[in-house]
Amino acid sequence: MTNWTIDSAHTETSFSVKHMGLSNVRGNFQTTSGTVTTDDNGTITAIDAKIDAASIETRNEDRDNHLKSADFFDVEKFPEIHFVSTSVTKKDDEEYTVEGNLTIKDVTKPISFDAEVGAPVDDPYGLKRSGASLAFSFDRRDFKLTWSQALANGSLVVGNKIKVNVDVEITQNPAA
Repeated sequence: MTNWTIDSAHTETSFSVKHMGLSNVRGNFQTTSGTVTTDDNGTITAIDAKIDAASIETRNEDRDNHLKSADFFDVEKFPEIHFVSTSVTKKDDEEYTVEGNLTIKDVTKPISFDAEVGAPVDDPYGLKRSGASLAFSFDRRDFKLTWSQALANGSLVVGNKIKVNVDVEITQNPAA
């Protein structure tokens, strides 16, 4: 088994949600951390990732503060968003299907997604690196992210479907 560390400086966790049924508002979390485990053949076997909920950034300070409040993420009580894999299946050399549990606030729900994984490379500093891209969506109401307002046309100020994209880079932990 080999452990890899998520390189937060080279990882982007972004999201989008409909605003008033009109356009997508985008944002990201500045800090994603965690570990990936591979077997002796380099096949991913486990993922444990954490997002600092207070690191949310949408290019609007008032909106960011509202998202950090009890109306949404309640970062004072629930500082982390957490994903732990329950099953990782290699489909081919570059694709995996990942199933696991996503915890937002005090709610844990199963999710699944496909991930495209790059072959490891040696970086200029003597470390092995790899990367992956993945996407999934979920209904925010399933995680008690329920604040919104209905508009006269029936649309919501904040849509219910959240689309998430993650581009992650991992670094192999040096042998002890």
